[in-house]
Amino acid sequence: MTPLDEPTEAAAPTYDIDLVPTLLLGTPTPQPPLRGRISLGTPVVRPLTAAQAAEGDGDWQDFLESQAGQYDYFLLSLVCSFRPAPDGAPFVDAGIGIRLEAPDEPTDRQPIAWSISPKKRAVPVTPSTQLKLTAKLMLVEAGWEYTPEQGSREELFVVGMGERDSDPEWRFSATANTPLVGDESLTLIIRVPAGVPARAHITLAATVKQRRLGLIPYRAVLPPGLRTIDFG
Repeated sequence: MTPLDEPTEAAAPTYDIDLVPTLLLGTPTPQPPLRGRISLGTPVVRPLTAAQAAEGDGDWQDFLESQAGQYDYFLLSLVCSFRPAPDGAPFVDAGIGIRLEAPDEPTDRQPIAWSISPKKRAVPVTPSTQLKLTAKLMLVEAGWEYTPEQGSREELFVVGMGERDSDPEWRFSATANTPLVGDESLTLIIRVPAGVPARAHITLAATVKQRRLGLIPYRAVLPPGLRTIDFG
């Protein structure tokens, strides 16, 4: 089991997160906050050895161990839960961003996301059939043309990006067959210059499809204990 596969501590408290609408030019009517749709577990941070940070990759392990005196490594993990709405207004997409920072340190001594998980998860698109109405010109005759789709494809449900950068993020997209509902576990391996205090700033946003008003973007109001996590 690699560090990114290990489960987060079950004792980490979980908080319901309020979502407030993002004010856009031309929005017809201010929308009330959404409550009870998203919860976020308190991020868990623990130190890693260079071997654990390498995730079992021998090439990276040799490299990271050769720099053991220069950098510290940490595992940051959290769980985000998306819930369905009583009124049926679904999540269309969502994003969770993490900005890593070492205050008062120069650019070349800022923490980075050494590894991110998940990097990508796709869901299969079930092959469907299509019914097409055809008509013959000048004839009172019509029929149904049965056209099966050939092959299969996938749609991206979540994409993680930002490895080796200080601002990793995950983007979720609901698909026709997979609603954005349920628990999502997210993990980072973070590299920090040895002995340097660092922190992670967390942001969360989502888009909801309202029946009458269409797509409404929201941003999360995070409590201080979730908004900023100190480590290092």
